[in-house]
Amino acid sequence: MISSQCSENSNLFIMMKTKILVLFFIAACALNSCSVDKCDVDCNSGPLSLNFQLLDKTIGENLFTNGTFDPTDIQVLDLDSENSNVQFIFNTENDRNIISLGPFGWGNNNVNYILKIEERAVFTLKLDAEQKTEDCCSFVAVNNLEIKNTDYELNSETGIYEILVAL
Repeated sequence: MISSQCSENSNLFIMMKTKILVLFFIAACALNSCSVDKCDVDCNSGPLSLNFQLLDKTIGENLFTNGTFDPTDIQVLDLDSENSNVQFIFNTENDRNIISLGPFGWGNNNVNYILKIEERAVFTLKLDAEQKTEDCCSFVAVNNLEIKNTDYELNSETGIYEILVAL
């Protein structure tokens, strides 16, 4: 009888110990979930790049694709920095022939550029952008964007500025 009582007490002790451990584990998980920071998610947009296609104003053809312009004749100059050359990317993928400028917003916030083909001024670009953070996410906000000395359209599907060049 004593041995059965000891066995029963030890089983009861093990069950209580197990219940306490389970309750402790649940409490730890509940307390840990309260400390999750909504900023733990990486949601930064990165810097901004602007993409341009130069199109014939009359017929809408890409002027690089049809051979009117040669990409080696492109110059982008910084008007606020003694007309120094600005790096750009000319993307020929799928014959889209796009000029990409940037990155903007992460340090380089205000620009005043002119894009030339040979000696022909095609357009000027003024941009005022800034890096902002809201709800733990960083992004580039465009305060002002001006494309001057040309007609243009922003293609809402591609995000590419279509510069309409009169020949």
